[in-house]
Amino acid sequence: MTAPDAFIKALQHEPITCLRAACPGHVDCTEVSHPQERVKAYHLRCEACGWEDHVRGREDGAAQWEDAELQAIIDEHLLHLQPVCPYDQAPVVFTSLPNPRRKARYRISCFYCGRQVELDWPPRF
Repeated sequence: MTAPDAFIKALQHEPITCLRAACPGHVDCTEVSHPQERVKAYHLRCEACGWEDHVRGREDGAAQWEDAELQAIIDEHLLHLQPVCPYDQAPVVFTSLPNPRRKARYRISCFYCGRQVELDWPPRF
């Protein structure tokens, strides 16, 4: 399973052109998912021809990332590269979380397959 290009562009707030072959129009993208959902959903609408579509992640009920996969994601993040989920090639998002112990804490999320993990920073493997 690979995340569709339109989903990846919508997630990263990149411009999307109409997916119809004869229309070069700009597509307006609106997020329609709720903030607490593990996968994101977007409504797409072409400003030129009126074409509409929805793109949504496909939540995978499988186990979390394995330690080696998570380590690769973290390494890419530390190298200032765009980490991607090894299961669907969608961008992985790091979110800083409040932590009362004054240590850094992050949530690492794939909004296409719904995998998430929370960990203290720096991680201990």
